[in-house]
Amino acid sequence: MGKKRTAPPRQTQAKGAKIVSAYLENADVFRTAKAAGKKADGPAVLVLRNRPDFDKKDFDRKAKDLVRLGQEGRLSKADSDRTTNSVHHRGGRGTKPGNRTRTRVFRDRVIRRLTKSERLTQQHGTRETNQYLANKDLVDRLYGGRGPITARGQGLDPDHVHELQLDGKDEYANLRLMDAWTNRQIGSDISVALRDVDPGTPIIVKVLP
Repeated sequence: MGKKRTAPPRQTQAKGAKIVSAYLENADVFRTAKAAGKKADGPAVLVLRNRPDFDKKDFDRKAKDLVRLGQEGRLSKADSDRTTNSVHHRGGRGTKPGNRTRTRVFRDRVIRRLTKSERLTQQHGTRETNQYLANKDLVDRLYGGRGPITARGQGLDPDHVHELQLDGKDEYANLRLMDAWTNRQIGSDISVALRDVDPGTPIIVKVLP
Protein backbone atom coordinates (compact mmCIF):
# COMPACT_ATOMS: atom_id res chain seq x y z
CA MET A 1 0.00 0.00 0.00
CA GLY A 2 1.34 3.43 -0.92
CA LYS A 3 2.10 6.06 1.67
CA LYS A 4 -0.99 7.94 2.75
CA ARG A 5 -0.98 11.58 1.67
CA THR A 6 -0.96 13.95 4.65
CA ALA A 7 -0.83 17.21 2.69
CA PRO A 8 -3.06 18.47 -0.11
CA PRO A 9 -1.89 17.92 -3.71
CA ARG A 10 0.34 20.64 -5.14
CA GLN A 11 -2.39 21.89 -7.48
CA THR A 12 -4.79 22.49 -4.58
CA GLN A 13 -2.40 24.38 -2.33
CA ALA A 14 -3.11 28.02 -1.61
CA LYS A 15 -1.43 30.77 -3.59
CA GLY A 16 2.04 31.47 -2.21
CA ALA A 17 2.36 28.06 -0.57
CA LYS A 18 5.77 27.42 -2.17
CA ILE A 19 7.35 30.06 0.06
CA VAL A 20 9.14 28.31 2.91
CA SER A 21 8.12 29.63 6.33
CA ALA A 22 11.03 28.05 8.24
CA TYR A 23 14.66 27.38 7.40
CA LEU A 24 17.91 26.83 9.28
CA GLU A 25 20.28 29.79 9.21
CA ASN A 26 23.28 27.54 9.94
CA ALA A 27 22.07 24.53 7.93
CA ASP A 28 25.53 24.00 6.37
CA VAL A 29 27.03 23.32 9.80
CA PHE A 30 24.57 20.52 10.51
CA ARG A 31 24.71 19.04 7.00
CA THR A 32 28.49 18.89 7.14
CA ALA A 33 28.50 17.33 10.62
CA LYS A 34 25.93 14.73 9.60
CA ALA A 35 27.89 13.79 6.48
CA ALA A 36 31.00 13.33 8.63
CA GLY A 37 29.12 11.27 11.19
CA LYS A 38 29.69 13.90 13.87
CA LYS A 39 27.50 16.06 16.07
CA ALA A 40 27.49 19.78 15.36
CA ASP A 41 28.47 22.21 18.08
CA GLY A 42 26.24 25.05 19.19
CA PRO A 43 22.53 25.71 18.76
CA ALA A 44 20.50 25.45 15.58
CA VAL A 45 19.23 28.85 14.45
CA LEU A 46 15.69 28.48 13.10
CA VAL A 47 14.43 31.40 11.01
CA LEU A 48 10.68 31.94 10.59
CA ARG A 49 8.94 34.15 8.05
CA ASN A 50 5.33 34.84 7.27
CA ARG A 51 3.79 33.58 4.02
CA PRO A 52 1.11 35.37 1.96
CA ASP A 53 -1.21 32.38 2.44
CA PHE A 54 -0.89 32.45 6.25
CA ASP A 55 -3.16 34.04 8.82
CA LYS A 56 -0.74 36.81 9.82
CA LYS A 57 -2.14 37.28 13.32
CA ASP A 58 -1.77 33.59 14.10
CA PHE A 59 1.71 33.44 12.55
CA ASP A 60 2.90 36.46 14.54
CA ARG A 61 1.60 34.99 17.79
CA LYS A 62 3.20 31.62 17.08
CA ALA A 63 6.53 33.16 16.10
CA LYS A 64 6.61 35.45 19.13
CA ASP A 65 6.07 32.52 21.51
CA LEU A 66 8.78 30.41 19.86
CA VAL A 67 11.25 33.28 20.02
CA ARG A 68 10.48 33.67 23.73
CA LEU A 69 10.84 29.94 24.42
CA GLY A 70 14.16 29.90 22.60
CA GLN A 71 15.44 32.85 24.63
CA GLU A 72 14.43 30.99 27.79
CA GLY A 73 16.49 27.99 26.67
CA ARG A 74 13.43 25.73 26.43
CA LEU A 75 13.65 24.72 22.76
CA SER A 76 15.52 21.68 21.49
CA LYS A 77 15.10 19.08 18.77
CA ALA A 78 12.85 16.31 20.13
CA ASP A 79 13.33 12.60 19.50
CA SER A 80 11.35 11.63 16.42
CA ASP A 81 10.36 8.21 17.73
CA ARG A 82 8.71 9.28 20.97
CA THR A 83 4.99 8.59 21.48
CA THR A 84 3.06 11.83 21.73
CA ASN A 85 -0.38 13.35 21.44
CA SER A 86 -2.29 10.21 22.45
CA VAL A 87 -4.73 9.76 25.30
CA HIS A 88 -7.00 6.88 26.27
CA HIS A 89 -10.67 7.35 25.50
CA ARG A 90 -13.15 5.36 27.56
CA GLY A 91 -15.85 5.48 24.87
CA GLY A 92 -19.44 6.63 25.08
CA ARG A 93 -21.76 8.95 23.16
CA GLY A 94 -21.39 6.94 19.96
CA THR A 95 -17.62 6.48 20.16
CA LYS A 96 -15.63 3.33 20.84
CA PRO A 97 -12.98 3.07 23.57
CA GLY A 98 -9.36 3.33 22.51
CA ASN A 99 -6.61 5.89 21.98
CA ARG A 100 -7.37 9.33 20.58
CA THR A 101 -5.12 12.28 19.93
CA ARG A 102 -5.07 14.90 22.64
CA THR A 103 -5.68 17.58 20.00
CA ARG A 104 -8.85 15.78 18.86
CA VAL A 105 -10.10 15.54 22.45
CA PHE A 106 -9.33 19.23 22.97
CA ARG A 107 -11.22 20.17 19.78
CA ASP A 108 -14.27 18.16 20.83
CA ARG A 109 -14.23 19.70 24.30
CA VAL A 110 -14.18 23.20 22.85
CA ILE A 111 -17.08 22.37 20.53
CA ARG A 112 -19.11 20.97 23.43
CA ARG A 113 -18.37 24.04 25.52
CA LEU A 114 -19.45 26.36 22.71
CA THR A 115 -22.65 24.53 21.87
CA LYS A 116 -23.56 23.26 25.36
CA SER A 117 -25.94 20.61 24.00
CA GLU A 118 -23.04 19.15 21.93
CA ARG A 119 -25.14 19.35 18.79
CA LEU A 120 -26.05 22.37 16.68
CA THR A 121 -29.82 21.94 16.65
CA GLN A 122 -31.34 25.08 18.15
CA GLN A 123 -31.51 27.92 15.63
CA HIS A 124 -33.98 30.35 17.16
CA GLY A 125 -33.52 33.48 19.22
CA THR A 126 -30.69 35.99 18.94
CA ARG A 127 -26.91 35.86 19.32
CA GLU A 128 -27.39 37.15 22.86
CA THR A 129 -29.79 34.36 23.85
CA ASN A 130 -28.80 31.44 21.62
CA GLN A 131 -25.47 29.64 21.96
CA TYR A 132 -25.75 28.15 18.46
CA LEU A 133 -26.08 31.50 16.73
CA ALA A 134 -23.46 33.16 18.91
CA ASN A 135 -20.75 30.59 18.12
CA LYS A 136 -21.81 29.11 14.77
CA ASP A 137 -18.93 30.52 12.70
CA LEU A 138 -16.33 29.42 15.23
CA VAL A 139 -17.84 25.94 15.60
CA ASP A 140 -18.05 25.54 11.83
CA ARG A 141 -14.33 26.29 11.57
CA LEU A 142 -13.58 23.79 14.34
CA TYR A 143 -15.50 21.09 12.48
CA GLY A 144 -13.81 22.15 9.24
CA GLY A 145 -10.38 21.58 10.76
CA ARG A 146 -11.07 17.84 11.05
CA GLY A 147 -10.50 17.34 7.33
CA PRO A 148 -8.03 18.40 4.61
CA ILE A 149 -7.32 22.14 4.47
CA THR A 150 -6.19 23.92 1.31
CA ALA A 151 -6.22 27.60 2.34
CA ARG A 152 -6.31 29.84 5.38
CA GLY A 153 -9.64 30.40 7.05
CA GLN A 154 -11.07 26.99 6.20
CA GLY A 155 -10.69 25.49 9.65
CA LEU A 156 -9.21 25.74 13.12
CA ASP A 157 -6.70 23.36 14.73
CA PRO A 158 -5.64 22.91 18.33
CA ASP A 159 -2.01 24.01 18.15
CA HIS A 160 0.79 23.19 20.57
CA VAL A 161 2.15 26.59 21.62
CA HIS A 162 5.47 24.91 22.45
CA GLU A 163 5.87 22.62 19.44
CA LEU A 164 6.16 18.91 20.22
CA GLN A 165 9.00 18.61 17.72
CA LEU A 166 10.79 21.33 19.71
CA ASP A 167 10.41 19.29 22.91
CA GLY A 168 7.12 20.81 24.04
CA LYS A 169 4.81 18.96 26.41
CA ASP A 170 1.69 17.25 25.11
CA GLU A 171 -0.79 18.65 27.61
CA TYR A 172 -4.02 20.62 27.37
CA ALA A 173 -2.40 23.68 28.94
CA ASN A 174 -0.05 23.81 25.92
CA LEU A 175 -2.91 23.91 23.38
CA ARG A 176 -4.78 26.81 21.81
CA LEU A 177 -6.77 27.32 18.62
CA MET A 178 -5.00 28.41 15.45
CA ASP A 179 -5.81 28.71 11.75
CA ALA A 180 -5.45 25.14 10.49
CA TRP A 181 -3.62 25.92 7.25
CA THR A 182 -1.09 28.19 8.97
CA ASN A 183 -0.55 25.69 11.77
CA ARG A 184 0.02 22.69 9.49
CA GLN A 185 2.33 24.46 7.08
CA ILE A 186 4.53 25.97 9.81
CA GLY A 187 4.82 22.58 11.49
CA SER A 188 5.77 20.89 8.22
CA ASP A 189 8.34 23.56 7.31
CA ILE A 190 9.96 23.40 10.76
CA SER A 191 10.24 19.62 10.49
CA VAL A 192 11.99 19.87 7.12
CA ALA A 193 14.29 22.64 8.36
CA LEU A 194 15.46 20.49 11.29
CA ARG A 195 15.95 17.23 9.38
CA ASP A 196 19.75 17.26 9.79
CA VAL A 197 19.70 18.41 13.43
CA ASP A 198 20.43 15.83 16.14
CA PRO A 199 17.84 15.28 18.89
CA GLY A 200 18.65 17.30 22.00
CA THR A 201 20.26 20.14 20.05
CA PRO A 202 19.31 23.56 21.49
CA ILE A 203 17.32 25.79 19.12
CA ILE A 204 17.17 29.54 18.83
CA VAL A 205 14.38 31.19 16.80
CA LYS A 206 14.57 34.36 14.72
CA VAL A 207 11.75 36.00 12.77
CA LEU A 208 12.18 37.88 9.52
CA PRO A 209 10.42 41.28 9.48
